[in-house]
Amino acid sequence: MTRPLVALLSLLGLALAASLEEAEALLRSGNYAQAALAYEEVLAKDYGRFEAHLGLGVALVKAGRLEEARFAFDQMVRVFPDRYEGHFNLGQVYLRLGKPLEAAEAFQKAVSLKPTEEAYLALAAALAQAGKAKEAAEALRKGLLPERSPAYRLALAQALYAAGSRAEAVPVLYGLLNQNPKEAEAWDLLARILAEEGLKGRALRELDRGLAQVEGKARARLLLRKALLSEAPEPLLKEAYALDPGLWEAGYLLGQARLRAGDAKGALPYLLSAYRASPEPQVALALAGAYLRLKDYKNAYRYADEAGPPGALLKAQAAYALGRKEEALRLLKGASTPEALALKGALLLKLGRAEEAAAVLRPLYEAGRDPQVGVNLAAALVALRRFGEAELLLREVLGRAPRQAAAWYNLGLALRALGREGEAERALRQAAALGSEEARALLRR
Repeated sequence: MTRPLVALLSLLGLALAASLEEAEALLRSGNYAQAALAYEEVLAKDYGRFEAHLGLGVALVKAGRLEEARFAFDQMVRVFPDRYEGHFNLGQVYLRLGKPLEAAEAFQKAVSLKPTEEAYLALAAALAQAGKAKEAAEALRKGLLPERSPAYRLALAQALYAAGSRAEAVPVLYGLLNQNPKEAEAWDLLARILAEEGLKGRALRELDRGLAQVEGKARARLLLRKALLSEAPEPLLKEAYALDPGLWEAGYLLGQARLRAGDAKGALPYLLSAYRASPEPQVALALAGAYLRLKDYKNAYRYADEAGPPGALLKAQAAYALGRKEEALRLLKGASTPEALALKGALLLKLGRAEEAAAVLRPLYEAGRDPQVGVNLAAALVALRRFGEAELLLREVLGRAPRQAAAWYNLGLALRALGREGEAERALRQAAALGSEEARALLRR
């Protein structure tokens, strides 16, 4: 949670030099680079000018020169250690630089000088970013006063929840909702906590109370939460999505529902909408799966890559389908799931590395007796000229999956190699009847 930079550049009851007035005019007009130079000029003449220190820091932030701005505000707090503005703005710059611990230290000093709501909120945000959830909650609890805003109370409840103090967050949320019953985020968090405490029925009742109070687009968040707790979520998800297509979770869940129903094409609009709203890794992963089912391997590869490590298997599958077998094999390095090992075995087989393929596929087949794994293991055995072993394996596979064309084809190859031409031809004819082009080609010779 970031706050706007404090820019109290005037109204301090001091007569401003002409050059300071020019600097402020440049800052107001958006000419930040020139404003920074003008403020530097003022400071060169009088380094004790508070307004120039503050203006320089603000101009540098506006110009995106964050490291320079950090130095400017660091100088400001050295010259004016008892001024709130310097410490607060230094904390904001540290946050933007991705240094939350340093930011928290600056905000703590700002709080000690002036315990404003914005300072406490900024301090809590910095602590949360630094992974100090309990400290963030404690800071907000310490700064709680009767006059604090609904936003502050919501932030306190959220911090307590993040710190694992769910029960303590509940009275804060009820107190907030008693005064501001249209606060959708508070209803959402309250329902979430109640559900996690095993009070699903009460959570649903509170959501209905919230839906009776909240209007417009904000209702979508409550409908999403209700869908997550309901036995029949899809109508609620559709209503939430219609109210707010930017609510990525609703689009993602609707897309996932379509994927589970076998409708990859119908899933795409929802998933793409969710991804545009928020390119979350799980959305990218779902998109990769949808495109893979639709045989759009380029897009499957793209989104699997954007999903990061969880997308490695789908990325390998897409690479394999695009003919990039060596790349697919590299992507499976270290993989240990049955699906990944099955693909790895198939790749090794395609690359002519039958011994390695058999070593990967044998324990996998013995663990699950999957027919496709068995077919590939048998193909590796045929390639290794272990025809008798391949025959026994293929007859076991066909006992479970008699319509496996590849199993009949490999059985035909094994039987031919064993000199049993009549049996081999019957096996190849069965494979051809089930759609094996390789078997048809052999029979035509």
